[in-house]
Amino acid sequence: LLDSEDKSLESAVVKVINPDEQCDGSLELQASSSSLVVKEILQEAPELITQQLAYLLRGSILFKCMSLEADRITEQQEKVLSILEEKFPDLPPREDIISVLQETQFNPQGVSIEEVMLKDLKEISDGEIKVAISTVYMTLEVR
Repeated sequence: LLDSEDKSLESAVVKVINPDEQCDGSLELQASSSSLVVKEILQEAPELITQQLAYLLRGSILFKCMSLEADRITEQQEKVLSILEEKFPDLPPREDIISVLQETQFNPQGVSIEEVMLKDLKEISDGEIKVAISTVYMTLEVR
């Protein structure tokens, strides 16, 4: 269900992909939302993936992998990344993308505090109480 401010978009929703529902209960790392979306598009309408979209989705998958312990990539993420890289061989090397993501992850220059808080916002609700949790990366200065 969409929030009230997004109700006007409801007719455009084709499918909802929930990573939590895709988890099979094994110890395998949960797939990123982006890899699940790419997998779905590749199965249903591969012609929709342009080089620009591949660049965006690949960056999102790599960012998710980068933020996990030991930069682990799941088998599904590796498969999706390989398909995108085969389809678009001009995409920059993974190492270049990861390097840029690492440089910008801790550099909040030009970003408002609201944007930082919303970037990784997670909401938990039991119906009555809503809790929002954000991750904020920043350097600490010793005084």
